Amino acid sequence: MDNRHLQTIGNLNCVTERTTSNETRVFVYFAIFCRLEKNCSSKSRIMMIKVLLALVIIVNDILGYTENERKQFLMAGLSDIQRETIDGPVTVESGNIPTWLNGNFMRHSCGVFGETDHLDSNEPNYISHLFDCLEIGSKFKLENGHVTFTNRWYDTQSNEFYNRYGRNMNKSSVFIAGTYSKANMSQVQKFDQFGKQSNKIVEVPHVSWWQIGNQAIAMTETPVGVVINPVKVEHNGYISYRDNNFGYGKSVQLTDNPAHEHTEVDGTLWSTVTAVRFTSQTHLNIWRIIYKVGADRIRHKVGEHHYNDADLTKCSRTKPFNTYPDLSSRFGYVHSFSMTEKYIILPETAYMHDPCFYAHYQNGEPFFPQGFKFEHNGMSRLVVMRKSDGVIVASIKAKPFFVTHQLGSYEDGELIHMDMLMYDDASIYDRTTYITSLMANNPYTTNVTRITINTTDWTALFKNLRSGPPAAFEMPNINYAYNGRKYTYAYMSRNFDRADQNAVTKLNVDTGVETEYVFPEGMFVQEPQFVSRPNSTAEDDGVILAQGVDGTKHKAFLCVIDAKTMKLISHVTAPDIALLGLHNRFFGLEVGTSTVGSEEIIGKR
Repeated sequence: MDNRHLQTIGNLNCVTERTTSNETRVFVYFAIFCRLEKNCSSKSRIMMIKVLLALVIIVNDILGYTENERKQFLMAGLSDIQRETIDGPVTVESGNIPTWLNGNFMRHSCGVFGETDHLDSNEPNYISHLFDCLEIGSKFKLENGHVTFTNRWYDTQSNEFYNRYGRNMNKSSVFIAGTYSKANMSQVQKFDQFGKQSNKIVEVPHVSWWQIGNQAIAMTETPVGVVINPVKVEHNGYISYRDNNFGYGKSVQLTDNPAHEHTEVDGTLWSTVTAVRFTSQTHLNIWRIIYKVGADRIRHKVGEHHYNDADLTKCSRTKPFNTYPDLSSRFGYVHSFSMTEKYIILPETAYMHDPCFYAHYQNGEPFFPQGFKFEHNGMSRLVVMRKSDGVIVASIKAKPFFVTHQLGSYEDGELIHMDMLMYDDASIYDRTTYITSLMANNPYTTNVTRITINTTDWTALFKNLRSGPPAAFEMPNINYAYNGRKYTYAYMSRNFDRADQNAVTKLNVDTGVETEYVFPEGMFVQEPQFVSRPNSTAEDDGVILAQGVDGTKHKAFLCVIDAKTMKLISHVTAPDIALLGLHNRFFGLEVGTSTVGSEEIIGKR
């Protein structure tokens, strides 16, 4: 190739810079070459295509993708899964999977968003919020250096109903009332009637993962989980606790059970739930239960935190509906909480529950906009319980904040340090994660915050843990062996579910120093998972597992990253795509393999 070709291609790059795709550049370059050489023989074509493909890769590394291209790559993760893939072989892009890394890396992946290429908000023909997608079971299985990929539909009412419409949301519309998504009311009613004739579970919760005994549990923010077999990627019905609804039977309603738990070394799991009891048609008792549960599947009440009773006569019965006027009767939303050796700490956000929800609830309408409101002039609370005896030792009022996820927490003498992802309001839920917002690549900023509680006077101080510029982080993880005790490192997804270049960031919470593995543009990472190396002694001696969506290939990917150096160890590509979603968890190969008697679960297929 002489200077004449290089100059022409160089001029063309000036024209096509940030306006054309790699494929377009290849064809345009090739056409120019043929015109200049007047030679388009088969041998020449093959040679030039190879050369030009290599050249385009170099050019793209320099120029990067356009914003529109990056948005189109993200759209690949907001589409629909067309087929199941069971134990499909992966393509190894680089490196080798460590042979000691054995387990099922399960993810709550979305399976259906609907017609996101042709949005119709009136019908509607698409699921408008990330939290409300139709779930599919997705996993990478790692065993002795070998990797396979599975996408499998769960056997549920929602999937059976959707099948009746040819898995086409132009025909089915949105038929499940969601957390934030608009639904078609007539289809919601049809689905409700359909469910009355079915013995299947409605759907698999698809927010977080718990493990109780040898069972993997798919969870959301209600106290009802579904048992999942990670080996087969199938459900085994609802988990049945042996405590008769904490001993209350049907006399109370339970709500706001945080998606995320804490688990002790011995397998004891801690969580919390809010209880509501009607003493009359207009009078409510409201309190929070902090509990623990083990393999016996009995939820033991350890502590309780009570709110003022609510009087629904203070709620308007016609639009515009008012929110309940007394903040002391309104509990704050909790998605995750902190645990140390001695304490459970609940960061109740200013996204406050509205008791008037029970007076003016509209069936089929999105749940959260009806049940919660962020009170900018309200308050947040830090509710502290001593684990040894269940005593609530403090309820500390704080500035209004919103919290999604925890990093780590520990005690330091008379201080309790709790690190978490914090926001100034609830927009990460009620604006940012709408599908149209994701498609528009609207920015958000995360405050990686340390709250320090002084146990001598029960005051709290807030501190930013980062030294870098504002950034968007989500889905943090730590080495769980350090859960509840002094730790140093956290791992987070940078630009989670955004079209901007993604990374896994390692944060030193003591110094604020950040180290990153940056993904190529068009690859969108989900939740990073730390896995310790066998017989490790250092906190960061292990690997980060990171799976996600490769929008450039329309395939799922899995990367293994050295947690100490943040260098890539291995990268594999799945035979099909997995969409965006929420949390994942790495389960040992033995989890879910034990035989479970039918008396231990309900709703079994």
